[in-house]
This record gives sequence, structure tokens and C-alpha cells, in this order.
Amino acid sequence: MEILFNISLFVLGLILLVFSSNWLIQTSVKVSSFFRLTPLFIGLVIIAFGTSAPEAGVGIIATLKNQEGVALANIIGSNIANIALALGLCSIFIPLKVNKKIFKKEFPFLAVSTLALYFASLDFTISRAEGVIFLSLLLIFCFVFIRGSRDGFIEEEVKNIKINKMFDKFKTPSLLIIFFILSLIGIVVGAHFMVEGGVHLARFFGISPWIIGITLFALGTSLPEIASSVAAAIKKVPSISIGNIIGSNIFNILLVIGVVALIKPLSVGPSVVKFELPILLGFTFLLFTVMFTHYKIVRTEGLILTLSYLGFLIWLIMGRI
Repeated sequence: MEILFNISLFVLGLILLVFSSNWLIQTSVKVSSFFRLTPLFIGLVIIAFGTSAPEAGVGIIATLKNQEGVALANIIGSNIANIALALGLCSIFIPLKVNKKIFKKEFPFLAVSTLALYFASLDFTISRAEGVIFLSLLLIFCFVFIRGSRDGFIEEEVKNIKINKMFDKFKTPSLLIIFFILSLIGIVVGAHFMVEGGVHLARFFGISPWIIGITLFALGTSLPEIASSVAAAIKKVPSISIGNIIGSNIFNILLVIGVVALIKPLSVGPSVVKFELPILLGFTFLLFTVMFTHYKIVRTEGLILTLSYLGFLIWLIMGRI
């Protein structure tokens, strides 16, 4: 009976997540049109912050319960899933054109954030002082993109997405913002249901906490990013797909790890420094190489990213069981 309940909870979360992510994309694009904000900014900052909320919740709660290892595993696993699985699936649906501005501002922030996490972990501890550094970098990131949020507004890209007739009737942004907030809540709640149901199922089958953190928790909390990015790709708004993933990975490291380290310094296992973190660095710079070749992520590259993620999971599970 308990297994049936957890399966139902998982499915309910998935349904809520899919519908909420669709509303989130539509309302965010309409809001960007009202305020003439670039879709890239919407994806990098607004949606990225909202879809990082599950990682933040899991990280903070796990730390308060003295399970900070789960918090770190969640972030590492989630960021790998965002790059390899989310963008891989997106580009399989439709090849993603890459805005060249990503290479000037956005990707350097992602590279610095990921490298900062790696170097901070070399002494097997992420201290409170390093948490402050992470949060300071986050403030710089937000300041830079808020200042440039109106630069490069492309009306045609916003018009490419088909908006529900209900949203087209809104002549002021106030109701859109309400729907935007409700969509974020729906995504967070849906992800929470999926994680809750999935974790109980995993525990029933006797899977270790680290594996749960870097696989099930990571996949569960990455579902908002995956759902939002895939929805944006299908609706032909690639700036949101790519911007959401890059922004979410930046928020996951700088915000979540920063806050968690302030609450309690994080212990990092030697195997994490030798295996999982180098894998995260590898996927991050693989993404740069793929995007830089022809400013597009094509279906073949998306398939390679997706299969690479599946290979990572198999290698990880086989090595940890």
C-alpha cells in the first residue's frame, strides 16, 4: 500500500510539473514583452532562480538535519543533469541556436562558479568564508544581468512562441506576474512530490544516501529545469532553454552552496573531488565546446549529451554499490 501511495505521489508531481512549466514559459515570455526584457535574461535570472528553489530547499533542509552530504550530492548531480540531460533532450526535440552573448558574459560566470566549487573542495571542506565568496559572486552576477536586461531585446523571438489566448487578453502585467508566481509554486510543489515519492521508493529498495542524493534527488530537483527548458525548446524560444540551464547551474552553486556553507561548513569526500567534481567540470566545458563549434547544439550532439549522462549514472551506480 505504501509503495502504491509513493508511486501515485510521483506521478501527481510529474503532471503538476508539466502543466506548471508550460504556464511558466508562456507567462515569462509575455512579461519579457511587457517590460522589453530579453528572453535570455528571463531564462538566466528569473526562471533560473525559480527552478533552483527545489535544490535550495533540499540543501537547506538536508543541512539542518545533518545530512549536508546529500545537499552537495544534490547540487553536483543536478548540475550534471541540467547540462547533459536537459540540454541534451532539448536539442533532440529541436536544434538549439546559441546566442553569441552567452560566450561573453553568461558562460564565464558558469565556468568561474564551477571552478570555484572545485577549488573550494580541494581541502575536503567548503567553509563559511567560501560560502560568503559564493554569495558575493552571485550578487555580482545578478547586478551585471539586471543592468543589461533590456539590451538586445528581440521582439520576433518573443513572438515565435504561441501564447494561450487567456494570456493574450491581459493588457497589464499584474495578472501575468500572479500566474508566473503560481507557475513557480506549481513547479516547486510538483518537484517536491516527485522527490518525496521517489526517495521513499529508493529507501524501500535499500539504496545508499549518496546515490539517492546524486541521482534521485538530483533528477527530482532538476525536473523544473528540464521541463521548463524542453517546453521552451518546443515553443522555439532557445534563449530561455539555454539561459535557464546556465543560470540555474550558477544559482545552484553560488546561492545554494553559499547558503548551506553559511549554515554549516560542508565536508567533501575524497572520492567526490576525484570523480564527481571532475565529471561536472568535464560536462561544463564539453557544453562550451559543443556550443562554440557552430553556435548551435544539434540533435546528434544532444543525443551524445543524453547518452553520456546515462553512462555517468551507470558508472556511478556500479562503482558505489
